[in-house]
Amino acid sequence: MTKRTYIYPAGKIIIFAKEPVAGRVKTRLAREIGDEAALRIHQKMVIDTVEMVSQSALAKLELHVSGDLQHPLFQSIAEQKGIQVYLQQGSNLGERMFSAINESLDNASYSVLIGTDCPVMSADYIEQAFGALVQGQDVIIGPAEDGGYVLIGASRIEASWFNNIDWGSQRVLEQTRQALISSAARFLELQPLWDIDHIGDLNRWRLCQ
Repeated sequence: MTKRTYIYPAGKIIIFAKEPVAGRVKTRLAREIGDEAALRIHQKMVIDTVEMVSQSALAKLELHVSGDLQHPLFQSIAEQKGIQVYLQQGSNLGERMFSAINESLDNASYSVLIGTDCPVMSADYIEQAFGALVQGQDVIIGPAEDGGYVLIGASRIEASWFNNIDWGSQRVLEQTRQALISSAARFLELQPLWDIDHIGDLNRWRLCQ
């Protein structure tokens, strides 16, 4: 097999994804459109995100999942795209993100972590993050309109950036900013994007297609 050439060979892209189980994914959206419909949306977003990153050839890609590592969707992606699938490690989202980025930096100069809930995430957006990291930023944040973030990239990592964060709340971005400022990290924010949590977000996505 021919070794793939990446635009940022010293970088790594980590995608976080939840095991696709009805009633356990897109739960806020599911209350509005039903568990099965929300499950289908979730699966499509996982597939679309992996496809977008894979096609970009920006950097080596890893899929980090919660739930069953052997789920057919994850195994299909691994086989078709030739990527490694790992189980997320940690008791909360912050611990899991820290663990993934920290481990990735053992054999990469910088890493970018994204989820699968942002349908307007693009290769250009991720490349902006890589460009800023190459230019010397410690951390890159992709803000979400709801007060969280859709991307975090780092060339160094500290556990404190992920501690005492009210995950899932509108305070995530601001609390993360304060943690970065407290540790004297050099950080940059990209333009805000939005993710899919409610039916209004779903309709917005459909208008973009």
